[in-house]
Amino acid sequence: MPTQITVNTISGGSSPYDIWVCDGCGTSGTCQYIATITTLPYSFTLPAIFETYTTYVVKIIDNNGCEYCDSNCGYKLFQDGDCFEFMDGTPYEFQ
Repeated sequence: MPTQITVNTISGGSSPYDIWVCDGCGTSGTCQYIATITTLPYSFTLPAIFETYTTYVVKIIDNNGCEYCDSNCGYKLFQDGDCFEFMDGTPYEFQ
């Protein structure tokens, strides 16, 4: 089943925003352009290539060329960098 991603808010920067999905926040690696947006919320389907990745990030580039990318997992992050998610899709958030 395809993964649906929603961008609800963007703090700072100026519109329009370019949305990318990448395997990390660095300058090298695999990235795929999604869209240029001006309004939120914005939802899209995760590109199929990233469905097999253990982690991925949403990179946002604003009209001034500033990049916003957060590589924090949001789920439990193991030492090898893998995120943990329960089988029912519930993320494990450690305290």
